[in-house]
Amino acid sequence: MKSLLTAYYIIGLFLGSTSIAFASTHGRGIVGLWRTAGGNGYIRIYEKNGALFGQSVGHLQDTVQQARAKGQPQILADFVPKRPGEWSHGRIYDPNSNTYFHGTLTALDPHELKVYGYIGFSWLGGNTIWTRVSSKLNHQHGDSHL
Repeated sequence: MKSLLTAYYIIGLFLGSTSIAFASTHGRGIVGLWRTAGGNGYIRIYEKNGALFGQSVGHLQDTVQQARAKGQPQILADFVPKRPGEWSHGRIYDPNSNTYFHGTLTALDPHELKVYGYIGFSWLGGNTIWTRVSSKLNHQHGDSHL
């Protein structure tokens, strides 16, 4: 009986720490500025009507509106929460190939975001890792007034 209670205690600690970790990346947790895997692009993720979107920005200080006015493409659209730390049912635009993909976003930790895109079947795709831009560089421009 004592070992059973110990097992429940350990499982409870694990689940509790897991939910705390996911809580920090749920909802607005990935809203902000991200650097693409190649390091040559920046995406400002913002929330609108309960879904997440991502706007390519040419300069770190650009707002979403400024980036749109400069002709920067919208990279992410319509991502909705699937589970804590994961968003799905969205679209990803690849400006290099002028192609749209279905996609999911997964917060690996507070500083890394896995962006997975696929065509047709979810097992036919690929992913990339984006890195959060330091809050010192990210002035949170463009996260509101959309």
